[in-house]
Amino acid sequence: MSDRRSPVSRLFPLVILLAAFPAMLPAQSLPAPSVDPRAASAGARPLPGALYETAEFSRAVARGTRTRTGRPGEGNWVQHARYAISATLDTASHRIAGRERVTYLNRSPDTLGRIAVHLRQNVFAPDAPRVDVVPITGGVSLGSMTVNGQTLTPRVRGRREAGVSRVAPAAQYQVQGTVMWLLLPEALLPGDSLVFECSWSYEVAPTPSDGREGRDGNVYFMGYWYPQIAVYDDVNGWVADPYLLGAEFYMDPADYDVQVTVPRGWVVGATGTLRNANDVLTRAARDSLRAARRSGRVVRVLTPGQHVEQVLVAKAGTATWHFVADSVRDFSWGTSDVYAWDATRALVKRAPGVAPDTVDISSYFRLHAPAAAWAIGGARYTRDAIEQMSAWLWPYPWPQMTSMEGVLTGGGMEYPMMTLMQPWADTLSLAGDLMHETGHMWFPMQVGSNETRHPWMDEGLTQFDVAQGMKVLYGAPRKGGRGNDSEEGQRESYLGAAREGHDMPLNQPGDGFPQDLYLVMYYNKTAQVLAALRGVLGPELFHQALREYGRRWIGRHPEPLDFYNTFSNVAHRDLSWFWNSWFNNGWSLDQAIDSVVSEGDSTRISVIDLGQAVMPVRLAITREGGVVQRAELPASIWLDGRRRASVRVASSPRVVRVEIDPDGLFPDLDRENGVWGGN
Repeated sequence: MSDRRSPVSRLFPLVILLAAFPAMLPAQSLPAPSVDPRAASAGARPLPGALYETAEFSRAVARGTRTRTGRPGEGNWVQHARYAISATLDTASHRIAGRERVTYLNRSPDTLGRIAVHLRQNVFAPDAPRVDVVPITGGVSLGSMTVNGQTLTPRVRGRREAGVSRVAPAAQYQVQGTVMWLLLPEALLPGDSLVFECSWSYEVAPTPSDGREGRDGNVYFMGYWYPQIAVYDDVNGWVADPYLLGAEFYMDPADYDVQVTVPRGWVVGATGTLRNANDVLTRAARDSLRAARRSGRVVRVLTPGQHVEQVLVAKAGTATWHFVADSVRDFSWGTSDVYAWDATRALVKRAPGVAPDTVDISSYFRLHAPAAAWAIGGARYTRDAIEQMSAWLWPYPWPQMTSMEGVLTGGGMEYPMMTLMQPWADTLSLAGDLMHETGHMWFPMQVGSNETRHPWMDEGLTQFDVAQGMKVLYGAPRKGGRGNDSEEGQRESYLGAAREGHDMPLNQPGDGFPQDLYLVMYYNKTAQVLAALRGVLGPELFHQALREYGRRWIGRHPEPLDFYNTFSNVAHRDLSWFWNSWFNNGWSLDQAIDSVVSEGDSTRISVIDLGQAVMPVRLAITREGGVVQRAELPASIWLDGRRRASVRVASSPRVVRVEIDPDGLFPDLDRENGVWGGN
């Protein structure tokens, strides 16, 4: 998700969490500084120490599902489901009603006695715990539910009457906020499957809701809209954290067969591939899509207005659109009768000497002033993002990508093959936002990390990737657009908070994180930490490790240790000091020149480390006559607790200037104290 959150100066409203979730922490406003970064050197130096595993990760290694090299174990497994969903949108009542049949495959070695199902629309119920203010819709209304054909009944706690214990039926369900537990009539064995069927409905929340879905006039977007089985993984078992409107999602890959019924004359964009184009699109519309795919031009498929029947088939009062998608972690869709529809293509190279694949690009937007940039670049910037991220990371794997404007009041939100975002009028900001949201098609849509517990693993990596793609297209530095779409803007954002004493550890659950620092730390600090790691390893080795991490974990569920271990494995280096400094602690970097003293035929350059983060010291030593000599003090010099270190160089020619990190590779709090001598 891109920047829908406010700057550091604005505080978010807070709704206290209910006692039903005692383990969850409410979002917080800015804490008082625990360490003054400018006075850190007054005390003992903190040491990063060894990188320790969690007990859960160690058990996964012992079971053979994880390794300490960053590779999945030979026994690694991921659960899978097949969803068949039919849903109807009633625009008069703003209500959507659906029915689904889910075939759930137990690929784990464990016997499961219960199944967790997310009902995320319950976050709009009156008594739901959440970290933001939303309109109240009543949440999800559940209809009939069965498992393997056996009806599920609400769980009733046993009670004693006249000495007799009343016991509820064996097949039961229990709703706890945004999570529903299915108590199975028969345990689900390893390698077996079950069929869960349910009907449901809810009112689509009006905007502004939570920044991820909803309705705005005649624009509707359905995100986290259907009951979805939670993740059961090899490290944590069931991961059924409640949805609180703060941190985002964790989902298993699944196959989807979805039919949505909307009013006649409404166009639908969705995850997946449209299977019944002949039923909903006229020949003229299909010809336009073929022309866009063949030529690469941006083609206007639909302009809203009185001639919509020339594009959309109008046989009855409603139209049903049928989409399918395989091995994606979610399904979303949007619809409107006021959308324009532009189409083009992206060309994705898969191997040298092989013709590139064609990815269909669709962009839906309103023709009004707030969305002026969309008419100029919605489709084009979506195409650019697919091509840039495919070149930087690895080829985009799916047949289409859709971008959609509306509903949101800030930033954007990602779904597989789909992104939703605000009505940008500034073209460069739209380009950056589309680069970010489309960049999520790699992290976490393919590399399926847990966004709820480890937001940096998707937001931070994507934020870093955005800067790389935008630099190729628009150069660096540049003026205009969103500041944090560049490495320079990301650094300014992070260091601004760090200088105020608000640096934070990245390895914290998203829902317990101060909301005012969410963007600054998870997005921009992570991006800067990755840039610093690139500075430590060198660009080529860093890029190799980043892509190797992705390759290893496509379609799987990496933990932070898998990321760390992959980089250390590829680099053949113990990087524990780096991971602990930057991810597990809220430490900042501040290296300074202490003194430059001539001593006979040598010059001693002393460096003082005023911060907490352990990093190497890169020196540029300029001599009389302009010759520049490079020297480096390794990160290991700080691991015994010292604050000062020095390097000796020849005195002749005379040293006239010394600068720490002249290439600006590391996010240092104060670059002025890292320079000695003249310009």
